[in-house]
Amino acid sequence: MSESIKETISEEIIFQLISYSGDARSLIYEAFNLVAQGKCEEAEEVLNRADESIIKAHNLQTKLIQDEASGKVHEINLLALHSQDHLMTTLLAKEIMGYMISMQKQINGLKEN
Repeated sequence: MSESIKETISEEIIFQLISYSGDARSLIYEAFNLVAQGKCEEAEEVLNRADESIIKAHNLQTKLIQDEASGKVHEINLLALHSQDHLMTTLLAKEIMGYMISMQKQINGLKEN
């Protein structure tokens, strides 16, 4: 039986994940504020900008998963776990934001009638 060598995920990748996720989450919160003002189109534009950072973070995460699938075992430390937590909460916030935009559009439509 071969013994696998665990590699620590580089701090550079970890901090890139945190940074991209944080950038996206800041934009999502900006979209929350726009929706609260009834500015759905502007909120959608900001949400699309957030996607750019989310895609960068997701690409890093995908690379780590592909490494593991090809036999490269990563040692998970608290910072790596923290970076994944940042990405997941950002993805959840984006999903909720999409629902909020949809609901606000319905509310705006009812106000017009």
